[in-house]
Amino acid sequence: MLHARRLYIQAHAVSDQGKVRNNNEDNFFADGIVNPDPQKGGDITIAEKKLTSHIFAVCDGMGGESYGEDASAIAVTTLKAHYQNIKKSKKNKLEQSVCAYTTDVNDRICEMISKRNCGNSGTTLAMLFFNKNYAYPFYIGDSRIYLYDGFDLYALTKDQTLAAAMLQNGLYTPEQAEMSYSRNKLMHFLGEDKNGNGLNATAQSPITLKKGMRFLLCSDGLTDMCSDLTLFEILSDPNQKDYAQSLVDMALDAGGTDNVTAIVIEIL
Repeated sequence: MLHARRLYIQAHAVSDQGKVRNNNEDNFFADGIVNPDPQKGGDITIAEKKLTSHIFAVCDGMGGESYGEDASAIAVTTLKAHYQNIKKSKKNKLEQSVCAYTTDVNDRICEMISKRNCGNSGTTLAMLFFNKNYAYPFYIGDSRIYLYDGFDLYALTKDQTLAAAMLQNGLYTPEQAEMSYSRNKLMHFLGEDKNGNGLNATAQSPITLKKGMRFLLCSDGLTDMCSDLTLFEILSDPNQKDYAQSLVDMALDAGGTDNVTAIVIEIL
């Protein structure tokens, strides 16, 4: 009787405030570990281990003063509180568990907005849940998830921005969408309101895992600086010693106009 080969997982998460911003509104969650001090960057390595149940996420905060960094911090610390519940969810209850998490985040951010009377705060979410031989992507906003499958690079998310909506409705060409100021105007994010708008993360079809796959979760500080072709060139290079750091360095070399965060998860 043939047995399926056991898969292993390893990951590296890197965050940098960039060359222009005075603070880092990005945050990340790496298999149970919250970035301890985003203002000092962030560098967490998850050493090779057997693939069982694992969660990774990137959150990009928005809002004036410190409200963006606080919103993304709420998202990752709340994920730690929901970590075990999501991991233990049966397949048919997974979206319900993720919705409970995003609802909790949204309510906490809205509570912060009310207490501080700040008027504007929120965060994106790009999350991957790995369970046995599958990866389950969830997202809200314009932080992205990519898959390099050993041959090509695939975007597993679609930006939830005004420019992307205009493009989808035929009101923008791809070039206009890329150059438009509205490419950074989010249509959905955590922290919108108490009426439920934007609470549910968009769920994508599960990915069957295979040895050699590499997943990238990142904030738009990376994708605004680096084209998909650049991402492909780095993620497909077998000689790279550190995919996440190389991607962040590439964004910084290109100008680093925003905070930049990348998590690269490798299936071994």
